[in-house]
Amino acid sequence: MYRGYEKMNVLKNTVKILVLMLVTMLATSLVSAVNLQITDLEINGRSISVDAGNHTDNLKVNRGEYLDIDVWLKAIENVSNVQVEADIYGYRYAHREEDKVSATSRTFDLSKNDNDHVELSLQVPLKMDKKYTLLRIRVGDEDGTVLEQEYQLHVVGVSEGDAVIIKDVSLTPSNVVNAGRAFTAKVVVENIGNYDLNDVKVSFAIPQLNIVDTAYLYSLVADEREQLDQFLLRIPDCAEPGNYEVEVEAEFDEYESTRETLEIIVVEGDSCIDATGGTVITTPEAQSVSAGTEVSFPITIENQGSTARTYAVTVSGVEEWGTSRLSPGSQVVVAGGSTETIYVYVTAEATGEKVFMATVTSDSDSEAIPLTLSIVEEEADDLKSGLEVALIVLVVILILVGLIIGFKKLRDDNDEGAQTYY
Repeated sequence: MYRGYEKMNVLKNTVKILVLMLVTMLATSLVSAVNLQITDLEINGRSISVDAGNHTDNLKVNRGEYLDIDVWLKAIENVSNVQVEADIYGYRYAHREEDKVSATSRTFDLSKNDNDHVELSLQVPLKMDKKYTLLRIRVGDEDGTVLEQEYQLHVVGVSEGDAVIIKDVSLTPSNVVNAGRAFTAKVVVENIGNYDLNDVKVSFAIPQLNIVDTAYLYSLVADEREQLDQFLLRIPDCAEPGNYEVEVEAEFDEYESTRETLEIIVVEGDSCIDATGGTVITTPEAQSVSAGTEVSFPITIENQGSTARTYAVTVSGVEEWGTSRLSPGSQVVVAGGSTETIYVYVTAEATGEKVFMATVTSDSDSEAIPLTLSIVEEEADDLKSGLEVALIVLVVILILVGLIIGFKKLRDDNDEGAQTYY
């Protein structure tokens, strides 16, 4: 019985030896079939250790970062139709965004002992979890066994300047709005950075229509998203139909910001009242003045529209014979249905009849008004003033003489009528 047991042990050992020999032969066959070798790997210009599997030289990458991968190869034997593949593993939506996390080279041939390199490009998805994950590089030809090596990536959040992204923007009832109508907007923002953020400001604006609304988030936690649904904007009654660019901007971390744009379509509304109206300008067309004396021409501007307009007044044709100034200024804002006045002051240095122009401009409209100024000699004016003063003085003297004579006569009459008693 002992001899039988010994024979069984010998048989078992023989089987083990045969199995080990078979495994060794298979392994040797497989190794010899790998006709390519990865000699170097560079990512974004940095050389990565090819000591695959130890994960002691991890590459730190940001979400959203592009990875330019340069794989250097050496042919151990002549190889045909070689291909190189690169994949980032561990991404939940890889099947939806395969073009970001997977890349394959074209086929090429290599002769024995030749070296060549292949360039591939991947992108770390913005939605990828912050974690350690693997970058796998595979090379092979049409006949040999595929060689695969792994390199560990450490995925972190984006840089601080890119921490906030505008995830989604939606308009209610739609992005087609009648002029004069209001619409609401919802904006979803997400913090894909490494730290929580405070005081995030989000603005929703249509610059061409000069309308904007703003909302604030007092806290936006890292890897969290928030929805702001309090934006309410109204399209002006008389907005021109057409396509308008909408700007959604998020400001954060004091000096950083991100922006997205979309388009809104404005169609004609039924509440537009003609806001342009007309303009009525009144002013005295002619004045008289002595040389060296300042005279004013009041220019009254009436805005018959329903919205405010800005008017500018310019004066020309005075430079050769006098000076001019405008008060309170050369521009004035006139509310719809209101009236404002700008005064043109002119000082004449020469005599005669002078014609000059006052031009009133608003938007693309302009109206030139001719004004006439009759300038007389200053001496003649002084004589006239002197005669007027002399006449007044003479009248006063005559009145005083008349009063004196009247009082004297009254006193004489009182003296004649008086009687003395003893």
